[in-house]
Amino acid sequence: MPQMIRPPGGKDETTYLRMLFLKTEQRLIAEINRKRGQGYVDYAEIAALNRTQKILQEMVDESWSYVPAMIEKIFYKSEAAANGYANAAGLTASQLGVVQQLSNNLLGDIVEASVTAQKNIEESFQIGRLEADRIREAALKSVAEAKAAGYGAGRAAASMKKELQSVMATAENGVTEGITAFVDKSGRKWSLQDYCNMATRATARQAEVSAILTADPDHDLYRIVKIGSTCPICAPLEGRVYSRSGTNPDYPPLASAFGKIDPNGSNDLSNTYLNIHPNCLHALVKYTTIGKSEAQIQKDKDFSSFGKNPVTVDPRSKKQIAAYKEKIRNRQKLLSDYKQHERYRAVLGNDIPKSFEKFRELKYNGDEGWKSAQALYRKTNAYNKIILKEPAITADLKKISNNTGVTLVGLENRIKSKDSFLRKVGTDSEHSLDSQIIKDTINSTNDVIRYTYQSNALSLVDSYKNVSKHITDMGYKTVKVKNTWLNKRSAYKGVNCVFESTEGQRFEVQFHTPESYKLKDSKEMHGLYEEHRKDTTSAERRNVLNNKMFELSSQLEIPLNIDQIK
Repeated sequence: MPQMIRPPGGKDETTYLRMLFLKTEQRLIAEINRKRGQGYVDYAEIAALNRTQKILQEMVDESWSYVPAMIEKIFYKSEAAANGYANAAGLTASQLGVVQQLSNNLLGDIVEASVTAQKNIEESFQIGRLEADRIREAALKSVAEAKAAGYGAGRAAASMKKELQSVMATAENGVTEGITAFVDKSGRKWSLQDYCNMATRATARQAEVSAILTADPDHDLYRIVKIGSTCPICAPLEGRVYSRSGTNPDYPPLASAFGKIDPNGSNDLSNTYLNIHPNCLHALVKYTTIGKSEAQIQKDKDFSSFGKNPVTVDPRSKKQIAAYKEKIRNRQKLLSDYKQHERYRAVLGNDIPKSFEKFRELKYNGDEGWKSAQALYRKTNAYNKIILKEPAITADLKKISNNTGVTLVGLENRIKSKDSFLRKVGTDSEHSLDSQIIKDTINSTNDVIRYTYQSNALSLVDSYKNVSKHITDMGYKTVKVKNTWLNKRSAYKGVNCVFESTEGQRFEVQFHTPESYKLKDSKEMHGLYEEHRKDTTSAERRNVLNNKMFELSSQLEIPLNIDQIK
């Protein structure tokens, strides 16, 4: 079992729970990647599923160490605040019962999430080869990008940084997905980390409310504090006085504000959600009529009454509504920036500021620097997506080689390096920072994944026909065929084809004789080509280099019937 994340004394257990959920999800993804990243595309070893189940069980076991302590600490803190003591003397039997119930509820959510996650992992191991599954694509990524520790709980766990792996490189406006742990009524999928975090926040909030309500068992009336620029759900409910027991005829039951689990059930708080919604910021305070005039008491009753003051009416002023909308916009913008920072760090690593604050500074004040960062992200993200498709294509082309007897050579070079890809896209796009130009350039780059079949000069044409037929029979589409053997204007001699998978991924397949392949990869020819394509090479020097390349390729034997390949 890995070393547990132990919260130091006095620290907030909720922070460590978030770290635990994050670490668990990343360990699961790493386990799925472990064999598939080595080329085992359809890896479905029972042992792997046992390991993921063990990881999830460790998360549940460790949660037992945090959850009761978290909720009990909330009770002590709230009890002390309610009674004005520096520290609470101790919890009552009824309070301990509520702590236990809330702990069990949250742990039940965590267990249920782990079961659902394991089920989804098992399904992901059984997905067919051409299934466009996000988890499977992540598993095929050959080099996992390090996920930034970043903003929030991750910042407190720098030691975890090496363990974290990016689930996948997403689109510019996409989100990072994880292991699905819960599907809500609207069909939205919650990742293990997000769902457990939400359940923890909701339970912590319920504990705060319960602690206030149980601090004085004999007190019945409580007011939900009015905070002004609140949401439209809370606004009609705030400022009112409620009866905890639901038996006071002058005030509405507190259950009416919290929402009843069973609409036809009792007004007892055990039949409520103990909060208006998980992220509700309202506090409860005791209400008493002592010292109030009859007129003030009646005013409070009238304001609290659902009949005289309907909850369907939004009581906020235009200024309060505008302030709330502005707060939501800012929060959404902040969240969007945070997720974008995570994506950029996962893809670009140290090419992007580690600090979230510096990232925002770059985004909003960086001008050309931000445009350059966006361009680099788009190129690198595109590259990462392309190489995810490589293992499945390689498996097919190896199978074709075995079936036809035509040799595949140079498999170690089947993926263009990231630096070479970035350099090519930069040159071909004339180093443009325009997103559409970059996208068009990437779409026209067909050789990130590339293969070479080799046959002698007498059989090359037959080998080309045989292999090409097998490729198309497997569902791939022929996009382009370029035969330069008889092209007097090209020093390069070979047959270059571009094929496209059913998922739309293009790749290059070359056909060479042993001699043409050896010349293409020779240091001499490669050096001439590299110098020829440099922007700084003069026209006169290019002519000299071109003549040398033609001189070398003129010595090659022309394959039999090569003119049949159009």
